[in-house]
Amino acid sequence: MELGILRFEECYFPRIWGGRKLEGIFGKPLPPVQAIGEAWLVADHAVHESVVADGPHRGRTLHELVCEHPQALLGRLAHATPFGRFPLLLKLLDAREVLSVQVHPDDACAKRLGESDIGKTEMWYVLDAEPGSELICGLESKLGPDGFAAAVRDGSIVRHLCRYPVRAGSALFVAAGIVHALGAGVVLAEIQQNSDLTYRIYDWDRTDANGTPRPLHVEKAMAAIHFAPAPKPGLAQPLSYELDGAQYTVLAACPYFAAEHIEIGDNLERATHGDSFHIVLVEDGPLEIEGVPLQSGQAALIPAECPMFSVSGTGTFLDYYVPDIERDIR
Repeated sequence: MELGILRFEECYFPRIWGGRKLEGIFGKPLPPVQAIGEAWLVADHAVHESVVADGPHRGRTLHELVCEHPQALLGRLAHATPFGRFPLLLKLLDAREVLSVQVHPDDACAKRLGESDIGKTEMWYVLDAEPGSELICGLESKLGPDGFAAAVRDGSIVRHLCRYPVRAGSALFVAAGIVHALGAGVVLAEIQQNSDLTYRIYDWDRTDANGTPRPLHVEKAMAAIHFAPAPKPGLAQPLSYELDGAQYTVLAACPYFAAEHIEIGDNLERATHGDSFHIVLVEDGPLEIEGVPLQSGQAALIPAECPMFSVSGTGTFLDYYVPDIERDIR
């Protein structure tokens, strides 16, 4: 194989709504003092390109590997973005405070608006949640474009948001075009299309350290939102099955990615079929991927050129990949 199992150096981003829980829960070496909202674990974006942490490709970026070994890395079903980038981005988020009410465009909208990025469909998996924590996803069905615009103007938009109480293990699929926000006290894993497009609608009257409100993007948001009769979102209803002593739970599946939660008590083997890379994120470890050790909160990328990969240990992990919907899900 050209690539082998890939681990990357993590990159930490301060956010006005962030905290320090990634240090306390997972032992992440966060920069001192700052409120860190995001850890980018696997990324190939203009904002940040992940750097291989060890092995024969140490010091090289994920973008370089995509350019030089596209078939070996991506496989038959996964494809680079129109900008020649790895198709997915994996983050950990720590919301000490509630995030802005926001929306992401889909691919067609991003192109129509002339953005230099693709659309953004994503999925959240809650790793830790304080009592009373919630996720916000979707608008009341009766709220159309005119009512939405009026609610934004008069500040009543918060009364029209759909809220879902969550705990560790909750999952929520957020399609592009759906208004959403993370509630305070939530730490989660976010798998998403490789995009950094966010249109901020309402920011809870928050200001930065200089007393300045963050900019809003209401006009673009109006163009991006999928108003009724869009399906109402909700917490994932997991589909579970047992195979060879391991418990598998399908959390989400769409053309961009599938997400499975897997609990093992010893070891298992997963097939890629050469169709797609797999991104493994350890929830409860330590575990070993083909002998490569991973602690809780750490991720590794298995290239599609690896037809089978083994996971050993006792614990749980998330597995993200580009699915053959019929074979892998149905």
